[in-house]
Amino acid sequence: MKNLTLVGLFSILSLLVMVLTFTTTIYGQEGNSTVSEEPKFFFIQHANSGGISEINSTVYSLELNNVSDKTIMFSDRPERIVKSMSTLDFIGNWSVGEDSYAIDSPNAVLVVDESEKQDTAILKLFKPVYDMDKKTLKYATTPDNATSIELLKEFGQGTIVIDQKVCSNKCLGL
Repeated sequence: MKNLTLVGLFSILSLLVMVLTFTTTIYGQEGNSTVSEEPKFFFIQHANSGGISEINSTVYSLELNNVSDKTIMFSDRPERIVKSMSTLDFIGNWSVGEDSYAIDSPNAVLVVDESEKQDTAILKLFKPVYDMDKKTLKYATTPDNATSIELLKEFGQGTIVIDQKVCSNKCLGL
């Protein structure tokens, strides 16, 4: 059990480094080029298993099983806020705000932690469906052209990092 916890912690730390590197690469050393009064957050969700199945030639279904009921959120510079919110609230805020995910689907990185290797897939997410009782979270998704979606038909432990979104005080629980 300790090893799984350490692997999960290591995975989250690796994801944070990847996301911050990705942000620096896109926006440059000075951070995001647009100034907003409200902080923008990345979101992290963790599941014990999952899978990706084809819906049609361009759209897939990502299913996360035994997904955490908490979604971790963290902001970029200069605020550096780290909080968690219920996954139910995260999905409930999907279509909220002027940069709503329902209007502009977010990019995400899915990191799969198998016992001896780590796979990643870059995805665009839309139409989330969360079943709190069954602890499942499903997204319709389209893969980035550079992602090999076939590698991830079924997977064990996985973590998803979702693109930035402005989060109002209501979202922050203030």
